[in-house]
Amino acid sequence: MGTQSRICLIVLVCYSLLFACSNQGVTLSRANQQEISIKQIELVNSSNRAPWKLALVANEQQLLVDELPAQFANGKVMLDLAAYLKENDALQLHFNEAWSSGTYFTNGSLDLRDYRQEGTLEFDLKIDQIEKGKLDLIVNCEMHCTKAYRLREWAQTHQQQGWQHLSIDLSCLIDEADDLSHVRRPFQLSTGGEGQIAFANVRFKAQGHSNMPCPSAIELATTPSTLNEYWSVEWWLPRHNQKVAQAKQGSAELIMIGDSITHGWENEGKEVWNKYFADIKTLNLGYSGDRTENVMWRLQHGELGNTDPALVVMMIGTNNTGHRMDSPQAIAAGVTKIVDELQQQLPQAKILLLEIFPRDAEPDSAMRLNNQVASDLIAELAKKRGLLFANFNADFLSVDGTLTKEMMPDLLHPKALGYEVWAKQLRPFVDQYVRKKE
Repeated sequence: MGTQSRICLIVLVCYSLLFACSNQGVTLSRANQQEISIKQIELVNSSNRAPWKLALVANEQQLLVDELPAQFANGKVMLDLAAYLKENDALQLHFNEAWSSGTYFTNGSLDLRDYRQEGTLEFDLKIDQIEKGKLDLIVNCEMHCTKAYRLREWAQTHQQQGWQHLSIDLSCLIDEADDLSHVRRPFQLSTGGEGQIAFANVRFKAQGHSNMPCPSAIELATTPSTLNEYWSVEWWLPRHNQKVAQAKQGSAELIMIGDSITHGWENEGKEVWNKYFADIKTLNLGYSGDRTENVMWRLQHGELGNTDPALVVMMIGTNNTGHRMDSPQAIAAGVTKIVDELQQQLPQAKILLLEIFPRDAEPDSAMRLNNQVASDLIAELAKKRGLLFANFNADFLSVDGTLTKEMMPDLLHPKALGYEVWAKQLRPFVDQYVRKKE
């Protein structure tokens, strides 16, 4: 492609997706009535007057887009032009075998404070393929403003149905405390797995009309649902059916409930478990990726079966933080609903709630702090309901509060050393309530 052709192509993309500002709203659409210099490619109200750029994401890599098509060396994530309603152009994002991918606008900032109450983010979206992929929408202001609006379920129902117009209340995309004065990534599509989508005509409206649902974090965390992730659909329900069949046998003395950390007793922690608890009839109800609402669905669909355990141990909530950055109050509300279910179905069992294990290397990381506040609320719940509660997180950490990869290689999931710590702390409870040793 010659230099002149490249310039024309870049101008065409910028003209179709250019940020502009008017009394009606901030827009990325050429439908805007105010003229904007194509060569400047900048916002009228941009704080630093810097040109906006597109960035491409593939796992840990970031690539600023200078021309289209743009792709990483392995070709797994690619951004290109796409036909849009025979009138102008859109951008098409193709991703394949990428755990984390996507695209976003960067290198500038927007002041969206006046859009907080009645504003909407609107854009057109076409889903070509998403069954094996993830799709989230993010308005990313500062370091801790990364609330994700989940679009996978919507995308699944609109796959191969052409262009659709989405209008989402800005309040669904940000938290009340978020600083909207310098929104540095005002439009980000977070993807993963395998899929292909196209988008166009992105705009913020000061007073818009939403056509998309806006469930609160508490609603999401407390409404029972299956785990619908592209990487879980093949095994999640089969595991559930297997556990239901096991529960019908009614032989469990101990039930472990949780997410991948609990699930890990069956693999990474298996030898440690056999070392400490081989004599205990145990039902492991840990599922990788589960959030509070997924545990609720499972318990309401037969996973406790005919069991009459002496002890139930539960730790859940870190995926509510990691996947959606749910508020601590939402996580605690989800745990409360699960406890309601446990006490109704297993009124004789002792219930032990655990502090959510530490995650991330540093003690002041946003996710670790979110989990700590949630755990404080869960401890209050345990006290109020007369439940057991244990916090042995300090045993996972260095003296200065850091979490090392020797303990948890990905700074989230324990390796054998971490399961050894857990087993030693769990053993007194098993001895007292299951083995009946004083």
